[in-house]
Amino acid sequence: MITSIKDYVDHLRIIDGHEHIIPAHDRRKKKGDFFSLLHYLRSDLLTAGMPSTFFSRVMDMEEKVDQFLTYWERTHNTAYAVTLKEAMRDLYGMRDWTKDSLMNVNEQVKQASSDPEWYSKVLKEKAKIDMVFTLIFTTKVDRKLFRPVMFMDETYRLLRRTDVERTAYKAGRDVYTLSDYLQAVDEMMETYVREGMVATKLGHAYWRTLQIDSPAFSEAEQTFNCIMSSHIGEPVSQRESKPLQDFLIHHIIRRSKEAGVPIQIHTGHQEPSVSNNGNDVRNSRVTDLIPLLLSYPEASFVLLHGGFPYWNEYLSIVKNFPNTYADMTWTYIISPTMAAALLRQMIEMVPQAKIFAFGGDYDHVEGAYAHSKLARRVISQVMSEQVSSGSMLEEEAYACAERILRKNLEELYKW
Repeated sequence: MITSIKDYVDHLRIIDGHEHIIPAHDRRKKKGDFFSLLHYLRSDLLTAGMPSTFFSRVMDMEEKVDQFLTYWERTHNTAYAVTLKEAMRDLYGMRDWTKDSLMNVNEQVKQASSDPEWYSKVLKEKAKIDMVFTLIFTTKVDRKLFRPVMFMDETYRLLRRTDVERTAYKAGRDVYTLSDYLQAVDEMMETYVREGMVATKLGHAYWRTLQIDSPAFSEAEQTFNCIMSSHIGEPVSQRESKPLQDFLIHHIIRRSKEAGVPIQIHTGHQEPSVSNNGNDVRNSRVTDLIPLLLSYPEASFVLLHGGFPYWNEYLSIVKNFPNTYADMTWTYIISPTMAAALLRQMIEMVPQAKIFAFGGDYDHVEGAYAHSKLARRVISQVMSEQVSSGSMLEEEAYACAERILRKNLEELYKW
């Protein structure tokens, strides 16, 4: 029997709007161990001084555990670390972070990686997640658990002839002109849709500005021809490539709209473990997207990560643009305190039909489980406050929780 908002949210079966979970067969093949579960914690370890060579250097397990514990002591306070602790405690029974415990849990994780039912046990049974939208660069996913989101950056991040040839190869056609290339992109996207793609993803905030101009075909063609004329692999500069990139982004958005799939766009915070190219987080300010959003009123844009740390601008945009959706993916493990404040303000500002409250953003199921548990705690807290303040009736809080954790995703992604 449901006796509180917390009980209701804890028992609610949800949809996970954004993950990067490695396919189970790949994890078995790689014999995934404890260190394969670090993911976002890698960023904290690196900024706390851990040498980047730790993750590539071959060493025996005892030495690796010793080195890890040195930097764990410096980082175990962060939300990334706390989330990992919760996953290891709940799923593996790990209570203390000693050398012996780590050696033991490392073997347990390897055993779990070889279990063909592990993903279902963790996602369906433990996390109560009915479906995960995952971004792993392929549409070949276990459809009992996942639906694919396809990363499109490689189709418009063109600096060298080999970048063009990669897309041409995937499309299975010869490419000599920009018109040929657009046809190749179209054929790739048509294949993705046939194979179950539920959204496209634009992640260029990690390597350039979100600001997108509206170049003419002739401007894009000039850059494309320059790239194709270099047979020795000499690249054009990012500045030279931008008109071509912008033209292709417009093309991808138009094709996404025609296919009836939303466009996910990375906004805000970035991680050194994901990208250490020195890109400036200021390049990911959501206000740079305003001209694009105005250009495509019929498209559906899912703006990921709450725009953090620029969330006031983000909320203003999502509130006012009918073609945008607020997505809380990743935010709870960056900071649950920040996520609670963001969600609280989001509920006050944004129609609840435009809010997606959870996406784990992890590359392993253990992270998705622990992140979903944290998100439920924060959402329960915020919903309870809404009822206590008189802003919502208890029944309205239940309905809102179900909408932002499930119904909205069903409706937009047509799952």
